[in-house]
Amino acid sequence: MELKYNDIYLKGKEEENKRWIIKIISYGLKQNLSLDEIASIADISVEKVEQYINENCLN
Repeated sequence: MELKYNDIYLKGKEEENKRWIIKIISYGLKQNLSLDEIASIADISVEKVEQYINENCLN
């Protein structure tokens, strides 16, 4: 299967988005923000915040 430039670009954008979400969550935890506040800043659900915390050992 041949990857097209657009597919590679979109995959890179998704990975960059995940890195930013992890940075936002990490910063929010350092600032003792609630999961609701972090979720609203990162524009994701509280369940996703919890998932990112567990997957990336941010707790």
